[in-house]
Amino acid sequence: MFDEQWFVNEIKQKIATHAENRLEYPYPTEPIFDEPLVGFVKGDDPIFQELKTVIGPHHYTPREIMAWQAKKNHVPPPPAEELSVVSYVMPITRATKQQNAKRTDWPAERWAQTRLSGEIFSQEFTREIVSFLMSRGVLAIAPDVTPLFNKKRYPNVGWASPWSHRHIAYAAGLGTFGMHDFLITEKGCAHRLGSFVVHRRLAPNRRRPDDIHAYCLQYQGKQCLKCARRCPVGAISKENAHNKETCYKHVAASLKYCLKNYHIFIYGCGICATGVPCESGIPVKQK
Repeated sequence: MFDEQWFVNEIKQKIATHAENRLEYPYPTEPIFDEPLVGFVKGDDPIFQELKTVIGPHHYTPREIMAWQAKKNHVPPPPAEELSVVSYVMPITRATKQQNAKRTDWPAERWAQTRLSGEIFSQEFTREIVSFLMSRGVLAIAPDVTPLFNKKRYPNVGWASPWSHRHIAYAAGLGTFGMHDFLITEKGCAHRLGSFVVHRRLAPNRRRPDDIHAYCLQYQGKQCLKCARRCPVGAISKENAHNKETCYKHVAASLKYCLKNYHIFIYGCGICATGVPCESGIPVKQK
């Protein structure tokens, strides 16, 4: 029952019909996200060991995170080759992107709402899928809704989490990284990502480019740097790419702005992901 098509259909249906996929006042009838992309990566894919070097040893492999769930439910932990990771890309709506593309300093109201309500919705419907699978005897886990998930500064890499949805999406062949560190997908870089691990052998449905920057104009030798020019604080440059610390300080400062102007207690920016060639698609095909 729980094959690749089931997961694609279930995620698409949730996003299309779920009551929580809605913005709040003054846009209460509008969806937060459009139709998603869904990809799969095998639990024993060598890339998960590579991530322990790229991100750090703190980053979980599918087997490590599933072992926690297995122990909690008093069952033996499945081997890595029996696991799969389901990754999804939820594109932000055109109206939200257009509103944010007009901003030059702080996020637009739609963008701020998407940051808050979109995260709640993403975790909610993923939790629903995981709970349904568990009720049918299929071990599953969404790492970012467990006590193991936290975001903090790590040596060498700065701000990071023990389960990176962006790197998981790259592993599943859903996109590649841009100068701004967003993942550029066939539906652009203005999106929200999510993923969960399941005790099922699911076949990968997309080819992962070897070049992690295959879809970025600047990295492919074409002069762009529009995301750098869009950044309000100069956190992106040709010489140093994306400076996480400079970016983080500006994003953290947006909390006061969003609360004062929109009455939304959230931080965000996304200015470099809107009003750029990769906002809604891939500007360059892989060579």
